[in-house]
Amino acid sequence: MGLASRVLRRIRGTAAAGRDPALTKEFWEGAAGGSVEKAVHAICDGYDPAQFARSGGVHFDESELGAPHVVLDLACGMGRTCRHVAGRVKEYHGVDFVPGMIAKAREYNKGVQNATFHINDGRTLGGFADATFDVVYSELAFQHMPRDVQMSYAAEAERVLKGGGLFFAQLPRAEFYPGAEYALTEDEARGLLSPFASADLVRTEAYWLARAAAGRKPGDAGRRDAPAPGPAS
Repeated sequence: MGLASRVLRRIRGTAAAGRDPALTKEFWEGAAGGSVEKAVHAICDGYDPAQFARSGGVHFDESELGAPHVVLDLACGMGRTCRHVAGRVKEYHGVDFVPGMIAKAREYNKGVQNATFHINDGRTLGGFADATFDVVYSELAFQHMPRDVQMSYAAEAERVLKGGGLFFAQLPRAEFYPGAEYALTEDEARGLLSPFASADLVRTEAYWLARAAAGRKPGDAGRRDAPAPGPAS
């Protein structure tokens, strides 16, 4: 069973019992406690560190990443994708609002020279200037955020992207998570991406796979915008 399937199984099970504890800072501080091995198991039940490392790929086309790129991993947790992504880009930055997770991310990725991890406020990217990044992505994280936090992060992702920069995320589908406070209909998912110049959604069983491009910004003269996303599936 893959990482996404294991995460989904745990989330659906806890959500069925009431408010999903994974929406709370306390849950993730607890998950970050103890050793790296314990944190891996808490994040993804049944995984060992070797499996966790092998599952470090991203859920978007890796050809979108390039050597000149400065990349932000939004809600990075303990930096599962860092080692996989950092070697493909100029700079990798990971941000999370749980100090314990950032401490684990630094420990887990201590040999990655072009990686920097940051603590934020759980809602904004205020530590970063406008038009800083070429790519912002969020891996298996939006199902851990109430809708108002999702909206704030989407707007912030557009703000910190350079003109034509790309945003990728998995947005939880309401049909798969009925009644959940973080799940989105297609219209809601498209509304979430409204700050971007263009956006596309691809439907999977549990998620809308989102790809969105930021518009031109002051100082973008001569920069080629990213190609518009293709038709939705």
